[in-house]
Amino acid sequence: MTTIALGATDIRKSYGPVLANQGISLSVGPGEIHAVVGENGAGKSTLMRVLQGIERPDSGHVTVMDRDVSFGGPADALAEGIGMVHQEFMLAPDLSLLENLVLGDEPVRWGRGALALIDWKSAEAQGRELAERIGIEVDWHRRAGAAPVHIQQFVEIIRLLRRGTRVLILDEPTAVLAPQQVNELFDLVRRIREDGTAILFISHKIGEVMSLADRVTVIRQGKIAFSAAIAETTGEEIASHIVDGAKPVTDEVKRGTPGKAVLEVTGLSAATVEKSHPLYDISFSVHAGEIVGLAGVAGNGQIELMEALSGLRRSIGRVELAGVDLSGLGADRRRAAGIGYVSPDRRQEGLAIEASIEENTIAGSHRSRPISNGLWLERSAMKRVALERLSRLSVKYGALHDRVGSLSGGNQQRVVFAREIAVSPQLLLVSQPTRGVDLNGIAAIHGILRDFRDAGGAVLLVSEELDELQVLSDRIMVMVRGRIVGTLGADADRREIGRLMVMEGAGA
Repeated sequence: MTTIALGATDIRKSYGPVLANQGISLSVGPGEIHAVVGENGAGKSTLMRVLQGIERPDSGHVTVMDRDVSFGGPADALAEGIGMVHQEFMLAPDLSLLENLVLGDEPVRWGRGALALIDWKSAEAQGRELAERIGIEVDWHRRAGAAPVHIQQFVEIIRLLRRGTRVLILDEPTAVLAPQQVNELFDLVRRIREDGTAILFISHKIGEVMSLADRVTVIRQGKIAFSAAIAETTGEEIASHIVDGAKPVTDEVKRGTPGKAVLEVTGLSAATVEKSHPLYDISFSVHAGEIVGLAGVAGNGQIELMEALSGLRRSIGRVELAGVDLSGLGADRRRAAGIGYVSPDRRQEGLAIEASIEENTIAGSHRSRPISNGLWLERSAMKRVALERLSRLSVKYGALHDRVGSLSGGNQQRVVFAREIAVSPQLLLVSQPTRGVDLNGIAAIHGILRDFRDAGGAVLLVSEELDELQVLSDRIMVMVRGRIVGTLGADADRREIGRLMVMEGAGA
């Protein structure tokens, strides 16, 4: 009887002086869900790349179905029955779900003159049989890009099962799902486990790990720090091993005291641009001393709304900041009027990743005093301002001239906040503030947002983490297909928030 469906033995992998994996050994058996957790940069992703055949280990070996194997690439891993569903889905959005199902492994039938044709009837029968086997319904003729996020994820899983996957690796699978969809996914994963499939579940959500997994392994600084059966451990014990024995900083729920309206939006709409989601007749307000959360399944217009408010996306309708009409103004003038913006993608948009920590910290202030005298930069003032901003938010770094890309994800995000808050904006637009940030970094960023609110600032917060929205927000708006479909108190039942998030027919 097979005891190891997929295993790693003494895996070591380095990138120059960086030791990403230092003798990691773990395994998952048939019909088992094994969770792998750890801080950002702990070595989880490197290990998964080795198990997928994307990377070759410097030493150690991979075991599949009790056999030692050597992968020359991902195709070899797939041939051995190992498949992975990534955080960013691999579907072609303009193809149908059925076309995506068989892409690269199409069933064929022979036509006239020995011409090979794709057997679409057979393909659909295979898709329906697999979907029924695991208890879900799929409209196979729907365009992938128009399908709900959880259906896209299910099709990714079915596609791998069709290719004979016996080991399924799920990388942060719940990050883009509403609560009800998380429950559906977990039900699906449990059914797949019952069929004997082995599952590696990568997550930073300890509650989900405790709910779903049979076993958990903590990776810290490239090594195994802890491993146990879920029945023999607790969430607190897992968290303590993630942060090296220290008690993780935790959030204290504290609501704000709203004052006068700072942001007032009336009838805002925006057209589709490059497959983005249109916005329809949006009206709401955000007050001083208030954090308003914006919930929604990913891709329903949340990011487009933030871009429209910051001036990065053209829109119609009225946008007022403290009674001043900003409609039609670009990003630079809105910033000057008092809007700060934290992008959801700090590496591509929020930071100049190859520039120095100092340059990123003072960006946007480099044309005004004391940094600029109108002709050139005052180096001493530039350094002083950067140091003050970094110190205010306790950013950990080596030297000001170091690349900002050399910082951890949490410290990169603190640099963004240090820059945006330093100019004392009236309104802070914040998208995905803790994406890729570890436990203590999350608590620190939450503290930054609360401090800004408690000092009288107004915050509009977009997050795909419903827990984050509920712990930070004073009230929560729900967005579906480019519209605001409801506003609830932050203490509202998660199921009610989730119900609104998956409303059908909310858009045009």
